[in-house]
Amino acid sequence: MAKLYPSQTDTVARNACVRRVVLLAILIAAGAARRSPASDKRTDSPQPPPLLRLLRESRASYHTVAVRFTQRKRLAILDITLESEGMIFFRRPGLIRYETLSPMQSLLLHDGKKVRCYAFSEGEWKLLRSPGASAVGQVLRQIGRWIQGDFDADRKMFEVDVLPADDGAGCIRLTPRSDALAEFIQRVELAVQKAPDYQVTRVTIRESDVDVTELRFGRELRNRRIPDGTFLSPAASATCQAFFVKHQNPDPNEAEKPSS
Repeated sequence: MAKLYPSQTDTVARNACVRRVVLLAILIAAGAARRSPASDKRTDSPQPPPLLRLLRESRASYHTVAVRFTQRKRLAILDITLESEGMIFFRRPGLIRYETLSPMQSLLLHDGKKVRCYAFSEGEWKLLRSPGASAVGQVLRQIGRWIQGDFDADRKMFEVDVLPADDGAGCIRLTPRSDALAEFIQRVELAVQKAPDYQVTRVTIRESDVDVTELRFGRELRNRRIPDGTFLSPAASATCQAFFVKHQNPDPNEAEKPSS
């Protein structure tokens, strides 16, 4: 894995959210672009495939979700693999905290109306102002829909295919409809696990044949009381990290709300 020199750390940390804002803004703009004639001919079935329906139904009772993730990004042009870790908190209908913890800290907060981007530098959280914030908000709402198992809105930007597995699980493959979006992403693949219930365990973003970003999600904590300030303040970072430690060995007498 590539290492950063100490003198580079602050600069990279300061720009981490900015680069993410730019990428997400590109995705939104590309998704709104005119579809190519070939993509206009594609049609989607009005009835969702069984896996999409089961995923959505199984998650209907979850009002909060918290999950840790690890990310590996392969950049062939530099012959390096970047690794990072983070956490995502979600509360219906659309509150999201998306925080990268290492090797540098950055944060996206969506309070249902607006998005704020922060970077941790020189011992403190610093608010980053960006004209792409509204685009990021749209993407975060999309992430919220994925967490809920809702892929209906994706059909405007992507062709949605379901590749079922013999054990009842499978893969949801999103292929860009527009040529503009396809310049940046070939496809997105979401691995769905069935047991103990349906959930997305891995997201693979194929930017090209050789440049790939993979996010793997740990055990989800569902319908728990989310720490105060999670969706409002970067200062809640330590409390949010401790939230996972607290529930690594949950009290067997503390029952989660059963899934439907």
